[in-house]
Amino acid sequence: MPEYPSLNRTALVVRPLKPYWDWANNIKDGIPPGMKSYEQTEMDTTVYLIPDLDPSLVQVHIETIFPEIFEDELNAWWTKEEDWPKTRTYEIFKKWFEISIAPLIYDTEKGDIIKE
Repeated sequence: MPEYPSLNRTALVVRPLKPYWDWANNIKDGIPPGMKSYEQTEMDTTVYLIPDLDPSLVQVHIETIFPEIFEDELNAWWTKEEDWPKTRTYEIFKKWFEISIAPLIYDTEKGDIIKE
């Protein structure tokens, strides 16, 4: 059995939920041809690597960085900020996105990780 090196990070997995897709569907001229329905979005996730924190601190860290993640997720669909929701609280973030944590990350590749 191969031994994969672990990374000193925690994975924060963010998956858009129905309120996000409702917003995306209501942008005038913002729906690309062949857009997927909400039920077909299981693969529409983003993984953010955050520090390898004590589990008791992960939630605090998420609450600190959620504004940037929220904006990143909005920008992934639509770049015109004037069409983004004006109110983006942590409570709204939790309604718009499912968040899961993976505290162990293993690198199965031999090549270097390249930051772009």
